[in-house]
Amino acid sequence: MSSPTGPAQQPAEAPEKDTLRVLLSDQVLAVLKQIKRARSQLLVCFMTLPLYVMAVAGLVGNGQDISVLMLAYMALYAGFGINLSVKRCPRCHQQFFVKQYFLNPFPRKCAHCGLHCHHVGGAAM
Repeated sequence: MSSPTGPAQQPAEAPEKDTLRVLLSDQVLAVLKQIKRARSQLLVCFMTLPLYVMAVAGLVGNGQDISVLMLAYMALYAGFGINLSVKRCPRCHQQFFVKQYFLNPFPRKCAHCGLHCHHVGGAAM
């Protein structure tokens, strides 16, 4: 004979645990999506450097002031860099792209625990 707290009640608890797992994995995926977006923003800003240089050269060639363009580009780059450096890993809660003092946005995994930022449901994409 089984007791009232035996196997009959275990199936009732299992869906709650599965629901909790789904919620936690959705939260982790949301954080990883934010990390990927922040990384993409900084890399796009970095890849537009040649366009910025051409714009500065064009403005200097016409004798126009470039200080506003320079300040805007530096502020944009700094904002994206700060946004990326404060992102925390959902697994180890350390800064995702900062190991010691410097930001390294090129690797796609956590600098501390190795969690890949392209994980979907526990498997790498």
